[in-house]
Amino acid sequence: MLRFLIGFKWRPKECADRFKSMVSYRMAHGCDDIRAKMEAGEMFPARFPGYAEHHAGYVCSFDLCSGHARSGGPISIECTPKFDFASLMAIDLSTQDLYLIHCFEWHFFRLDTLFLKTGHMIGYVKIFDLDQCKMKQASVVTEWRKASLQRQKRLGANLLECYPECYSKVLVINAPSFFAVLWKMIKPFLPQRTADKVKVESNRKKGTEKMLQLIDAHVLPSFLGGDFNGEWVMK
Repeated sequence: MLRFLIGFKWRPKECADRFKSMVSYRMAHGCDDIRAKMEAGEMFPARFPGYAEHHAGYVCSFDLCSGHARSGGPISIECTPKFDFASLMAIDLSTQDLYLIHCFEWHFFRLDTLFLKTGHMIGYVKIFDLDQCKMKQASVVTEWRKASLQRQKRLGANLLECYPECYSKVLVINAPSFFAVLWKMIKPFLPQRTADKVKVESNRKKGTEKMLQLIDAHVLPSFLGGDFNGEWVMK
């Protein structure tokens, strides 16, 4: 409930309405059963429905294997331009939906576990690495917007609003010169409080400096300017 109050700026009526929508969403899609399996250690990313299909074309860490951010929160890294968008869009819609439901549930399971352990409300540090992003990939944003609206209708809920305050920091690094165009298309689909957390850096050196303010060098992967050279993608 605290994440809802903060995420919706302590507006009681809006918070209550969003919370009711979240409860309806959870009942409709069996989220409590998914959470129970995660708590029992029976469900983790490699067992998510659609994991193999998505990660054939999806370069993402889930929880960075090398450690947590300085805040104690998990770290998630996406190398978005390296995605095989054609194969991801070709995955059947029911599998896409189930995969995303499990992903969001995993994020909140991890955050709830940390809260119970530390007593502090911790969020993910999210990094989007746009290195080598090409203008022609901008068309994918249009497809993403369309898919997001269709998914919201299928699920009867906006997933980001069902899991508020998931991210404490969002950093876009190696942003191309045309990122402002992309951001205008993406921002309306994000909760305002999430959009306000997004920081963008186009200069590689400055991007590394900002990441190292959030993440210790021995945790940050070397391809992002850190010292960690091991496996960084959680299985």
